[in-house]
Amino acid sequence: MRFSRVLVVCALLLTSSSSLAQTVSNSTPPSLDPLFSVGASEWMATAGPGFGVVLFNSSSDHKYMLSTVSWGRVLSGPLGPGVLRGRFEWAIELVPLFRQYTPDETVGAGITPLTWRWNFESHGRVAPFAELAGGLLWTRDPVPTGTTTANFTAHLTYGIRYFFHPRQAFVAGYTFHHISNGNRLEKNPGVNAQVLQVGISLLHPR
Repeated sequence: MRFSRVLVVCALLLTSSSSLAQTVSNSTPPSLDPLFSVGASEWMATAGPGFGVVLFNSSSDHKYMLSTVSWGRVLSGPLGPGVLRGRFEWAIELVPLFRQYTPDETVGAGITPLTWRWNFESHGRVAPFAELAGGLLWTRDPVPTGTTTANFTAHLTYGIRYFFHPRQAFVAGYTFHHISNGNRLEKNPGVNAQVLQVGISLLHPR
């Protein structure tokens, strides 16, 4: 009697384990490479805080929140050697909300039409990327104080996507963000900041 109960329990455990393994297998993409094939498109939305740092003449007391929404298209197949191997993606990014808290409060919005994204080779559910971009930012009040409300922006980002679904991923990244009037005024202190961003990515293979 006791032995038969043990057999029943073992059978139930084996059945449950098999079902769980099948569920995990179905939810894990066999390869992320097809997602980044030539012609694939990506929507990405991120937001996070920025903290000013001193670099050259920039001020360290700027703190703000930066949000972005971008659409990109993969333009190349795998290129490059070793750990640098990846695929090139061109994206257009909008800044629907820029909100500065210190040294004074202001809000703004912007566009970053030159967003060059390099998608490194994926590892399991993780797909890292690097990004170099330039654009424009308009604010209600001058940023920095005493300069202008229309500025140029540039940023350098390193981030990762973690795929929780075959075409959907959480995004986390570090961005070095620069704001400058491009020497259009006699005074151009600029703002440099470290930005920590989180968000989501939606990929659509061609």
